[in-house]
Amino acid sequence: MRHKIADFIRYRDIVWYRTLAGLKSEARQNFLGYVWFLLEPAITTAIMYVVYVLIFQYGGGANRIVLLLVGTIVWQWFESSTMQGMMGIKSKLHIMTHFTLPKYIFPLVGIFTSTWKFLCIFCVLLVYCAICGYTPNIHFLWLPLVLATQLLLIIGCALPLAVGVAYFNDLTTVVSSIFRLLMFLSGVFFTASFVPNQSPSFVPLHAQIYFFMNPMAGLIESYRYIIMWKQGPNFWALFVAADYGLAFLIIGMVMSSYVNGKILKRVSG
Repeated sequence: MRHKIADFIRYRDIVWYRTLAGLKSEARQNFLGYVWFLLEPAITTAIMYVVYVLIFQYGGGANRIVLLLVGTIVWQWFESSTMQGMMGIKSKLHIMTHFTLPKYIFPLVGIFTSTWKFLCIFCVLLVYCAICGYTPNIHFLWLPLVLATQLLLIIGCALPLAVGVAYFNDLTTVVSSIFRLLMFLSGVFFTASFVPNQSPSFVPLHAQIYFFMNPMAGLIESYRYIIMWKQGPNFWALFVAADYGLAFLIIGMVMSSYVNGKILKRVSG
């Protein structure tokens, strides 16, 4: 692992410049790419607001809008960054035939490109929250920790998937379907208080424990604790998410090292 860290430091400039090049290229080719990153969670929030507030008569107002926006924007960062990172190796196989580079560089570029756009939208979200009465407080100092934990989780999820997609392209369809399911199980549109504390007798643990086994559920709740409820994050949830991220990261680095000299021959063959 120490060798991998030193390797990354060696290639950090390549990751940085490739990320900047990706952002500039997207800005030139499709300006709406940035706009859609803001419009997509706004549209999703509007749809969910209609469903939850106007149809099912849940509490509405600015509180509900902020709750939905936090969930959708944070989830979008996770999904879009993981999906971009997942396609990193597959989409750059033509470059690998000319340059010998560690395979994990290409997923990182996609992740950091998406992360940069998320940070811009996240700043807009914080301004909107302040307008709605959720002004910054001392607990905002915990936001960098929550953001770093989620970034670790994203990188950890993307690296092994990037290797898998390079061999099995159908994996993208499977992952997309899983993400659609997880979006509704991660508290994007509701808080953990809506999850019952009790479960049927044949289920060994109550539903909230299973709910927080999903690392994104705890991360979304932590953002809401800080921004909306002026509390510290759910540290246990951060610990769980960091464990997931670190475990997947180690698996991804091992897979990347194993296929480093084989992937071009296997895919082209």
